[in-house]
Amino acid sequence: MRPASRQTTMVGPTQGGDGFGLGRGGGWYRRRLERDFGIRKVPFAGRRPARRGRAATTNDRTPAGRLAATVALLACLCLAGCGGDGSGGAKAATAAEPLGSRPLVARDRSQFQRDLEGLRGRVVVVNFWASWCVPCREEMPALEEVSRGYAEAGKPVTVIGVDASDVRSEAAKFITEVGVTYPTVYDQQGLRGGVAASWSVTGLPQTWFVARDGSRAGRIAGRLQVDDLRSRVDELLAGP
Repeated sequence: MRPASRQTTMVGPTQGGDGFGLGRGGGWYRRRLERDFGIRKVPFAGRRPARRGRAATTNDRTPAGRLAATVALLACLCLAGCGGDGSGGAKAATAAEPLGSRPLVARDRSQFQRDLEGLRGRVVVVNFWASWCVPCREEMPALEEVSRGYAEAGKPVTVIGVDASDVRSEAAKFITEVGVTYPTVYDQQGLRGGVAASWSVTGLPQTWFVARDGSRAGRIAGRLQVDDLRSRVDELLAGP
């Protein structure tokens, strides 16, 4: 019989990660177990030390692992299909209503800029107003008079009203009472980040003039007079 001390074994760093000679550097210890104790099988059936760098989770080579991988792949493909441009995806955003299609068409900054680009070659008068603004209400008949006059004369002039930071229903009621015929847009954000803010409007009323090349050609702050409005428009019509 071998001395008892030969049967006492200590798990050391060279025995492998599991202490049974199954990991890296444990081959000699496994052979010793086989020689001294007759161990021929893995001590705990069905278990192996986890691979370095990978979590000890379901093995992707097993049927269960392959099923989980397949389900995950199908889920990814489904999500990709739902977010795509095909018929199964979300509907594209509808185009903005044309300028002048009806009173107080909603506009944001980019939409309003596209409106102006479509008016190149014309002198454009952009009047910022609100129904709660008394001077705005007082000058609106003048804007309507000038707009009608240039239209009847066949001159390339467009007046646009921008209702900024207002209650839409109140604005609609007012322009109906005045009988406004030129196009108007509704700028909900207005002075707080809307179209008006992008034109440096900090108070109402304010009127900007746009030359035929699309550039901004000055403004008039406060209530407009008919003569001042016509004088500025005629100057821009006479220019290049």
